[in-house]
Amino acid sequence: MTASAADELPRDGRPYDLLVVDLPHGAAPQSVLAQSLSTPAARRLVTTPAPDTAIARMAFGLGFKALLPKTSQPELMAAALRLVLAGGEYFPCFDEAEPGELGARGPLERLSRRQREVLEQMQRGRTNKEIAKLLGISVATVKLHVQAILSAAGARNRTEAVSLLLHDGERQTATGEE
Repeated sequence: MTASAADELPRDGRPYDLLVVDLPHGAAPQSVLAQSLSTPAARRLVTTPAPDTAIARMAFGLGFKALLPKTSQPELMAAALRLVLAGGEYFPCFDEAEPGELGARGPLERLSRRQREVLEQMQRGRTNKEIAKLLGISVATVKLHVQAILSAAGARNRTEAVSLLLHDGERQTATGEE
């Protein structure tokens, strides 16, 4: 959002349900994010050219509910928007942070309870649609969880994620390795 764009927004006293702030490549993130706070909104989401943990931390600290990289798949973007509108948060680059940045937890421990449930169903070979029906959530939400799982594992596909997170985790536990 540019200063001129913010001035052109209609103001009838009611806050917007969702304010999407586009962070252009090369823009000063702190300035753009802080400037957006002058527009009343129930929720704020920032789009960035690429995942960026520093910008995510800044946005989160200012009360933003999501950071959405423009490199995301369209279905994932739509699901993230629905998640934020439903009261959730989406910061995928937190999954890509260095271990020291967010604590020394391993990738499996960083997954939410729901993401671990999705991972368990992935291990059983279930499709996104089957997982959604079984867990009582939308297919788009399953896709969000699968993307977070792939990111946490550093995996390219579902099979690799299951192998890295579950099978390697079981092997480490059995041998006492950390």
